[in-house]
Amino acid sequence: MEEKLTITAISGWAIPESWFAEQIKDAFPGSNVNVVYPKNPENEQESRNILSSFPAQLYLGYSLGSLWLLKYQDVLPSNCYKAILAPILSFLNTEPFGGKISKTQLKYLMKILSKDSSKTSVLRDFFFNAELPYPESQIEEIPEKNTLIKGLKFLENNSVTGKETNDFLSIIGENDTFIDGVVLRHHIPHLEIVKDAGHSPTPLLKQLAKTFKLSR
Repeated sequence: MEEKLTITAISGWAIPESWFAEQIKDAFPGSNVNVVYPKNPENEQESRNILSSFPAQLYLGYSLGSLWLLKYQDVLPSNCYKAILAPILSFLNTEPFGGKISKTQLKYLMKILSKDSSKTSVLRDFFFNAELPYPESQIEEIPEKNTLIKGLKFLENNSVTGKETNDFLSIIGENDTFIDGVVLRHHIPHLEIVKDAGHSPTPLLKQLAKTFKLSR
């Protein structure tokens, strides 16, 4: 009987943890899945607590979670598998790492989140553009606004270069709304680009399952 795979996944920004876990389990049937949403991604001690609390054979980071996992990869055990989906080296277009978002756009999103505007309406506009398919009813599972703003500040203030990805399986959709895969491949030569896929993790997870099986 094939050994059950244990997966710890670091969630993307404003992604419902239960929905993300379902997508992972669909791609990796029979796996034990823990999805973690960092509440304060700038906090190194939080990263150590998370990664020590959820030991796994495969660690994966999606979108914001990819940058988080790259930043804190020294905390990971030496004998694990690692993957990043919709990988972010830099979210902003001010650096030459494939990010498409301007600082003005990011600041605007933080501003409207900090006001009394509906979190649902803000995220609906943001995610429909990103073509993320989770049901609108699950928006209520997403962390409160202060945590969301901390995540955006993490994306604003942090970046890495391609050299940190050497030990990671790396996969992006060719139509990703936030990251230019062609530019990113200059920094991650082993990057897989999934045809007709966008920023949604679902097709990226299916490709990861295929790639992971071959890499073991």
